[in-house]
Amino acid sequence: MTIATAPYAWRSVVPVATRFLGASATMTLAERVEVLTAQRADTTVTQAAEIRRIERDLHDGAQARLVAVGLALATAEKLMETDPLQAKELLRDARAGAATSLTELRELVRGISPPVLTERGLADAVRALALDSPLDVTVEADVPSRLDVPIESALYFSIAELLTNAVKHAQATSARISLSREGNQLRAEVSDDGRGGAGIRPDGGLAGLRRRLAVFDGTLEVTSPEGGPTRVWMMVPCESS
Repeated sequence: MTIATAPYAWRSVVPVATRFLGASATMTLAERVEVLTAQRADTTVTQAAEIRRIERDLHDGAQARLVAVGLALATAEKLMETDPLQAKELLRDARAGAATSLTELRELVRGISPPVLTERGLADAVRALALDSPLDVTVEADVPSRLDVPIESALYFSIAELLTNAVKHAQATSARISLSREGNQLRAEVSDDGRGGAGIRPDGGLAGLRRRLAVFDGTLEVTSPEGGPTRVWMMVPCESS
């Protein structure tokens, strides 16, 4: 009789056990708030660093060059009557400086929001990125033509950073990028034939990429044995727009 009633006796214990042994909704919410707070802080730091980079590039590059162009034009204007040959030389220098400034500004805009990403979407932007890379890069993409803009931007710059790492740190000669849709998840894989040894360290670049993707509930995993190859997988929930 005791054995027969034992399963029913546990029913009165279950609510108590769940209350004291299981994670409460308040604890779960508190942990989620803590994670989101850390992610927001990391995003704020990243944005502040990006703003400083843009300001530095503008001040040291295009701004300084445009100031020089203005001075050259002012001097050429004064010399036009007295020394036309010198004035023409200054005008040539000013034109070259203006062309260089325009190139620098275009490169700066590409670093903020690449026009090809804005106009044509992630797949074409990654293909353009591959063409500009010193590596021999193969791109395979089977994704919707357009995705949510923040998702596209986060993945694009993550892939760009991984290619930079492959050149700068892994000394790779070739890489492969694969973009695919798995249900409501976008999967991006970047692999290279470099020397390997990459890992997700607390203050490393890969940890920064993981935190950046975590803002969108995304994930990043890496395998990189010594001697290579290095493979990085990124999964981000998304809906085509």
